[in-house]
Amino acid sequence: MPENLYLPMDKTITVIGSYGEVVSTDRIVFAISCSSSKPTADEARDSVDKRQKYITQSCINDGGKDVRENCLLTKSGDMFTFIKETRVTLSSTEKLDTLRNKFVEKLDNSIKLHDTLYGFKEKTLAETSKRAFTNACRVGTDKATHLCNNMDVKLGECIKIEEISADWIQNSDLANNYTEREYRCTVQAQYRIIQ
Repeated sequence: MPENLYLPMDKTITVIGSYGEVVSTDRIVFAISCSSSKPTADEARDSVDKRQKYITQSCINDGGKDVRENCLLTKSGDMFTFIKETRVTLSSTEKLDTLRNKFVEKLDNSIKLHDTLYGFKEKTLAETSKRAFTNACRVGTDKATHLCNNMDVKLGECIKIEEISADWIQNSDLANNYTEREYRCTVQAQYRIIQ
């Protein structure tokens, strides 16, 4: 047995296993609003609705899911302002870029492109979490096996595995911080050792 390693008194070994995985976002919420100010509420609404048909149809045609619209009518002095905001859920940055470019090229300055929200579908979250936990356990088992080999003992059964941290990490090394996130899971595992 190497001098710097010793056989624990309780005949167990505890190791830490950690695993990280970069995942691309697959749920993108994009918002665009269209507004018009006119002397009457009907004129303002009609002006927005002409452009809104194009916006809604483009969102649907370019793969948008869950297209939602919100309206707001205000009056200031003698003018009515009608604003309609459209939110659409997309599955890729390519679809987002296509829509953004289309709206900027085809519509006038009465539209406003809002901040885009990047996230994950529930299925992606569950699969990523499960995969990271499984791989963190594998890393822990590999460490335990290596340590046992160095101590001239055999690795026995796993007694306990505990997830000590699991979270999405903002990684500044990623090329695109908006569309990629790193999920990291760390486990602590305890194994019996056999002499």
